[in-house]
Amino acid sequence: MILKIKNNMLPLCFLPGGMLICYRLGKFLLLREGVVVNKYDVFRCVRERFLGGFNIISRLLRIGVRAAIPLNDDRIVFYINGFIYEYCFSEKKLSAGYKLPKGIRPLIFTEVKGLEGFMDGIIFGGYLGNPMKKPVPIYRRVGIDNWEVVYTFAQGEINHVHNIVGDKYRKCFWVFTGDFDEASAIWKVTDNFRKVERVVYNNQKYRGCVVFVIPEGLLYATDTPFEENYICKFNTNTFEVDKVIPISGSCIYGCQWKDQFVFSTTVEGDGRDASFFKSIFNKKRGVGIKDPYVHLYLGNFQEKFKEIYKEKKDWKPFIFQFGVFKFPYGINNSDVLYLQPVATNKNDLALLSIKI
Repeated sequence: MILKIKNNMLPLCFLPGGMLICYRLGKFLLLREGVVVNKYDVFRCVRERFLGGFNIISRLLRIGVRAAIPLNDDRIVFYINGFIYEYCFSEKKLSAGYKLPKGIRPLIFTEVKGLEGFMDGIIFGGYLGNPMKKPVPIYRRVGIDNWEVVYTFAQGEINHVHNIVGDKYRKCFWVFTGDFDEASAIWKVTDNFRKVERVVYNNQKYRGCVVFVIPEGLLYATDTPFEENYICKFNTNTFEVDKVIPISGSCIYGCQWKDQFVFSTTVEGDGRDASFFKSIFNKKRGVGIKDPYVHLYLGNFQEKFKEIYKEKKDWKPFIFQFGVFKFPYGINNSDVLYLQPVATNKNDLALLSIKI
């Protein structure tokens, strides 16, 4: 069963107590079982409160929160418009913000908690265009509006960081980077970021954004627009990749729903031609994108994976964003799956819930 909860509502993250935090037109909204139970005014500027209500403008200007993670049930960390902020719900207070270097943002934040050999905290790797492969930092939160660089990828190594995942079974972090040639790689991090080693690289099968740690290794989906994509299992001992099932396109977003893993495909262009003309007018899908639909896959190794939903990409060029489904950060232990379709014909920028 598919239910539309609200237009222009992005699911951000789950608080430890289970509440879902969403963002809509300058406000944070707390939802319990799909019902809004509280609202908090965060931004009153025209960009967020007014322009964000027009889907086409919102998508073109990338209005709204781009990534978020909870610190506890009373405070979240989030990125918007070049700054990382913190918001305290009990005090209804927004921090002054930490300004990131131009062009750098987190694709996803990662919580570090109880992982042997590492300090607890919040980390993320720089996500940016970076065709010249300039140095890319990994940041760690020190305190409110205080972040430090714990590691920097050298000039020429990568374009950007897709994801950093903590591995309690192997007592390390795995960093997935992209996008092209040697930059498409998987790195192993130990000793509190003092040792960072590239274990596999120079193949699109190592290019991933959505990654889950399982006892058998790493479960992830490939993220390449110009080759066929798969849900894969990475053997952390042999560094071999096993293809689990083919999927209909590249994958940027996913989540864990109870004991099930969720992957969504992307409708996008080839990605290797970054010319101004192509960025403005391109609507041609990359060869790795099999059809104009965003597909949603659900499953695990016991029950296998299956497609449960899809929506068609709208007619607009990719400058108005790729066709994707976005999900809240954290494990979803509720009875429904929350997502936001972006650049689709049917439910563009609306918050949906799916019950199976």
